[in-house]
Amino acid sequence: MPNTIGGIRIFGKNDDYVKPQDYGNVLNLENRIWAELFQNLEFLLDQYASREYLLGMRTLPIPNNMFPEFEAISPLIENSTGWTLVPVAGFLDEELFFDINKKRQFPVTDIIRQSPRFDEKYAGVDIQNDEGYTPEPDIFHDIQGHIPFLMNKKYADFMWEIGVLGDEIIIDERGLGPDLMAHNLKRLQNYAWWTYEFGLISNTGESDRFRRAANDMDYEIYGAGIISSFDEITNVVKCAKGESERSRFLPYNMEEMVMTCFDYSNIQDRYYVIESMDSLYDSFRNNQELFWFEG
Repeated sequence: MPNTIGGIRIFGKNDDYVKPQDYGNVLNLENRIWAELFQNLEFLLDQYASREYLLGMRTLPIPNNMFPEFEAISPLIENSTGWTLVPVAGFLDEELFFDINKKRQFPVTDIIRQSPRFDEKYAGVDIQNDEGYTPEPDIFHDIQGHIPFLMNKKYADFMWEIGVLGDEIIIDERGLGPDLMAHNLKRLQNYAWWTYEFGLISNTGESDRFRRAANDMDYEIYGAGIISSFDEITNVVKCAKGESERSRFLPYNMEEMVMTCFDYSNIQDRYYVIESMDSLYDSFRNNQELFWFEG
């Protein structure tokens, strides 16, 4: 049986983690949930998501009214950046996740929040499961939040490099021992969380030509955890416009980020802001020693 963290089931390499999408048996209810989630966010994302996301969405068959089909999406990503989708049963542990990523594969689930299958999976478990947010990565988070970015070659290479580094840390190439390995892996997890899951980028206005309405805040969203959550997006917008003080906007600081733990169960209390996507990629490549702390 898979392990659990906070009630969320975690699958490892010794578990039966591959679960092909049974697209022909998707329920009408599940299609309706997808449509409601998508349409609730569609105009917010058009106005506030980053250029990479907007262009990725334009090129992929991700419908606004029904479940996306993995087999229709995966070949397009593979042709563009060499990545493919791997249908999985749920949340993967670090070892398996990074091992898959280093092969340019991205894990996606076909279960969706608020559905009978989700309720069945977590029967008797107290886990947030509403339209605005769930800590369990579902199809909406995986496909709507992450996959459009994988159509961008620079971003896709960045994700692959994180996967390679994570795998190197876990197999302990430098012989640092289990304690330092775990510490360095946590640094990488923190970094991933504050960047490709919950990161923001400075708004220069250059992306407005891809939008129906101009972005009227100082930031663009590139973090998939924000993009797939109505609650998180509205929190960013309200805080950016001075309508809420719930969260802070901090300048990108890699040394601080790798040492800053996160809470996956609630709205984030901070967001780190990069100047550009290229600056993010360069910073990661030029500061690899931060992930090899030796004590």
